[in-house]
Amino acid sequence: MNNIYISIVSHNHDEMIINNIYNEKIAAMENVIFIIKDNVSSKILSDFCIVNNILYIDKPLYVGFGENNNVVFDYAINNGMEDSDWFAVINPDVIITDVAVENLLSSLSSEKNELLTINLYQDLEKGIFDNALRKFPTWKSFFNLFLGKPANVAYDKIKLSDKDKVDWAAGSFLIFKASLYKKLKGFSNKYFMYYEDVDICYRAKKNHNQSVSFLKNIKAVHIGAYANRKIFSKHFRWYLKSFLTFLLNK
Repeated sequence: MNNIYISIVSHNHDEMIINNIYNEKIAAMENVIFIIKDNVSSKILSDFCIVNNILYIDKPLYVGFGENNNVVFDYAINNGMEDSDWFAVINPDVIITDVAVENLLSSLSSEKNELLTINLYQDLEKGIFDNALRKFPTWKSFFNLFLGKPANVAYDKIKLSDKDKVDWAAGSFLIFKASLYKKLKGFSNKYFMYYEDVDICYRAKKNHNQSVSFLKNIKAVHIGAYANRKIFSKHFRWYLKSFLTFLLNK
């Protein structure tokens, strides 16, 4: 079975990582390698990684989501990741069980698609879908932002079947064949925050005929802050800039 390298980027997410995403049963799995990129050089997180034999990176500091994950990818290659392995980008605010990871590994062992995501929920009871699967935005989508309408059209997960293809999935949980990530040259550094996930999924589909495969039966919880939705905030400004960058480079 191929290995899966799990990239987690922390911005003062020590508690989330220690209490939620990191699981001793998952870490004990032979084919799972955690790599944590610390964007603020937290001693708490550094010490935790040392004690638990987790690969840890703390430089460069204060770079964007995409660049952080690209740093992790290069680090993974230097630590034995091969083209046939998997590279998973996972937010620190994701909660996943060891059973779900075991099911994921089982699915990946026979998976032909090279870009995948799982079924995320907003609540621990897994009753509220996280609308992390969406269609590629257009200029009409952009102007919807100012009309009080949804900027991006979400897929109805109830209507989707296991392994159906979607345009893009949020970077909160994306899984790449290492060879595909390498061909894509990772996330684009044109984006500091937001839309890196839209862009990389778009390039995967356009240039490599790889749409995102939805693993509906593998479930986890994503406790998102959705800061970009607060209009006039700096996160909204970053979101707006990234949205325009994607449309202009599409």
